[in-house]
Amino acid sequence: MSSKRVPAAPPVLPGYRFVSVLGSGGFSDVYLYEQDRPRRKVAVKVLTADLKTSGARASFESEANLMAQLSAHPYIVTIFEAEITDSGHSYLAMEYCSRPSLDMQYRQGRFSADKALEIGIQVASAVETAHRAGIAHRDIKPANILVTDYNRPALTDFGISGTMDAVQADGGGMSIPWSPPESFGSGATDGIKVDVWALGATIYTLLAGHSPFVIPGADNSQRELIARINAAPLPALGRADIPAELELVLATAMAKSPASRYSSAKDFARALMRIQADMNLSVTPFEVQEEIVAADFRPDDHSEPTRVRSVVSIDPDASTSNPTFPSRQANNTGGGASAAAPHINASPHVNTVPGETGSTTGLNRNGQTLPSAGPATPAGQAGAPSLGAPSLGAPSAQWNHPVLESTVPRSDQLRPAPGEAPALSAPAVPSKKRLWLGLGSGLVLVAAVVVGIMVFVGGGAPATVDPQAQKTSPPPTALIVGAEVPPVSDLAAAPKNGGSEWSWNNPDPQEGDKYLWASVSAVDTGTFKPITENRAFVVDDPNGQSCISVKLVRKNGQTSAESKKCS
Repeated sequence: MSSKRVPAAPPVLPGYRFVSVLGSGGFSDVYLYEQDRPRRKVAVKVLTADLKTSGARASFESEANLMAQLSAHPYIVTIFEAEITDSGHSYLAMEYCSRPSLDMQYRQGRFSADKALEIGIQVASAVETAHRAGIAHRDIKPANILVTDYNRPALTDFGISGTMDAVQADGGGMSIPWSPPESFGSGATDGIKVDVWALGATIYTLLAGHSPFVIPGADNSQRELIARINAAPLPALGRADIPAELELVLATAMAKSPASRYSSAKDFARALMRIQADMNLSVTPFEVQEEIVAADFRPDDHSEPTRVRSVVSIDPDASTSNPTFPSRQANNTGGGASAAAPHINASPHVNTVPGETGSTTGLNRNGQTLPSAGPATPAGQAGAPSLGAPSLGAPSAQWNHPVLESTVPRSDQLRPAPGEAPALSAPAVPSKKRLWLGLGSGLVLVAAVVVGIMVFVGGGAPATVDPQAQKTSPPPTALIVGAEVPPVSDLAAAPKNGGSEWSWNNPDPQEGDKYLWASVSAVDTGTFKPITENRAFVVDDPNGQSCISVKLVRKNGQTSAESKKCS
């Protein structure tokens, strides 16, 4: 913000304590307050004009509502409160961004390509979020991009923004250095294309150290700026560390014709992300909330692998006295003393269903006891089946239940003669099938042992390795080591634009060669950046000296030693 106008006295706001003045502009003053509940520092923007007219009141409410809709985005300033002072001036209490804005930062020094790309993508995601909400900012510039305590950009000042339902018929008060050509005409303007231009001009400003059409030392009046914006081509950045692809992307975003620009902030951001990938930089995430579409759920589609089917299990150790599956025998007696719960030491009985017997103990389907299909026998009658065997005295018809047919073995030897009580402790008669299975398993085991012995005895000495075959077989890939990569040579510097353009020679050029270079100070070496050409631009340090460190990188990833030199 400009400090030409003296800010007004800070208003007394209930629940806030004044701390200091942050700045002032043509239409508002910004102060730092401390909020009582919750206790935090907030920036309070107070409009200089009071809200005497309905139009002024509507404009203020519009800005508050617009910023409130978007303030959940990580790169848009958060709005806490919108109110009117006792003197009739409106104010916004919003997130306090303690670090210098981008406007102050680029005046202190030009941004590196990787930092400018990162900020450009982050702000583009905020602009795209606003556009999806039907809001065009219309005043994107470095001064309106604040920086939070966590060093992230935060877009602010939606004071002249508006919905995109009605296309504005004038420029809307945009700042001239970051305004597209159509803002100075009398025709309508497209808010999306205006914001794409302004965002491109902002990124250009961070890289160049001045707005796109400002010429240092020349006449930069408003009239001259407007004439250059309308007719002059976009000046080249003149930096060797800026790839030509980035200059082309910025030129596309700032095309004279709106139709030739990127159709959306998202498309602009994707172009910047491709440059990051080409420069082997970490690609910045594009933070935009996607629409959540409810899935058309149909339970019968693709549900076969997880469908729970009916499972029949037999637990031979289960007891009818288990509290989880209590015995229902007491309900079969019809009342009286025998209707009481059985004593814990009473002999166990088969789980029964009233009026039926013959079910096996612990036979369950999905947690429920299954009855047998046999004829009913009153519970408690002599000869009731015990826990050890399934209703030996019942007629064979009771075993015709389809589930019991597949899970309970039958044997005619186990059925007693008619009128005979079943033997409770009769030993089980082994089946012939089990006997044959046992004999077969034993024979297979013996055969396996015999074969193993024969193979061991008759195998003899291990086969002799053919030395000629060994000579012709290629060594493993992991053991192949390339030749040592030679360092670059003949480092030379040519002074240019506040720094030096360095060049060097590759003593053994090979296909796929690249270079890593970094500026060197008296304290340490900066971050290495990949390039394919054998030249790089390094800005002079405060002593007017330019130092560089270069490495040669082969296609297989092998790297040479550093070559360092100062101009």
